[in-house]
Amino acid sequence: MAQSKTSHEFLAQNKYIIMHQLGAGCFGKVFKARRRYTGQIVALKFIPKRGKTDRDLSSLRQEINILKRLRHDNIILMLDSFETAEEICVVTEFAQGELFDVFRDEKKLPENEVRWIASQLVSALHYLHRNRIIHRDLKPQNILVGANRVVKVCDFGFARALSDQTHCLHSIKGTPLYMAPELVQEKSYDVKADLWSLGVIVYELYVGKPPFYTQSLYSLIHMIVQNPVTYPQTMSPTFRSFLDAILQKDPTNRLPTEQLAKHPFIATHAR
Repeated sequence: MAQSKTSHEFLAQNKYIIMHQLGAGCFGKVFKARRRYTGQIVALKFIPKRGKTDRDLSSLRQEINILKRLRHDNIILMLDSFETAEEICVVTEFAQGELFDVFRDEKKLPENEVRWIASQLVSALHYLHRNRIIHRDLKPQNILVGANRVVKVCDFGFARALSDQTHCLHSIKGTPLYMAPELVQEKSYDVKADLWSLGVIVYELYVGKPPFYTQSLYSLIHMIVQNPVTYPQTMSPTFRSFLDAILQKDPTNRLPTEQLAKHPFIATHAR
């Protein structure tokens, strides 16, 4: 396989052997690799510095610093990082694929499968929020599926750690389909913005599309802010109650993660 010069620089440290490319995009390239001498399978994410501003690179280093602190079964584990003059490489544990791929293949999932995924995402968000970290871009593409159907939240490029003096944020980050009403209205927000995104994901996994969907960004914002959420009759009352608890236009009405974990939709699910 042809590898970039900087990839060779990295591999010259005799740490990893690249197996094959997993994906590529505007962010860079991701490879499946094996750590030398241990056989551990990892993911290498090579992010080019070219074309990025100092602010972009600062945000990227912020993501790395956030990831280094995180230790939770449902959050991707960062194992290593490396920086050359041309690239930044992040090494994480290897997960099988994206939740987005599962959704794309299956179109919609049975309620019990959605419950299993929701319980893990609630656990991950509870850990993040307890540590005063907002993800800000929770969506199926940023949730990986590992062995034994374990889901793992990844991509903390938009994440923000709140200081003791900071209780809310104002900058707009995220993906419009999954943005909370307060974000699309450019109002201040806190960790409860993640709860709305969680609700949209869980709804989409069961119904087959987000609660609000249109090709027009203007119309989408109007729907998120004004339109009520409609639920299919096939959805159980317990499931609907769970979604009702987080798909609230007013963030102060959303149930925090410690209470969500006790909701019957989650609490009654035996792992």
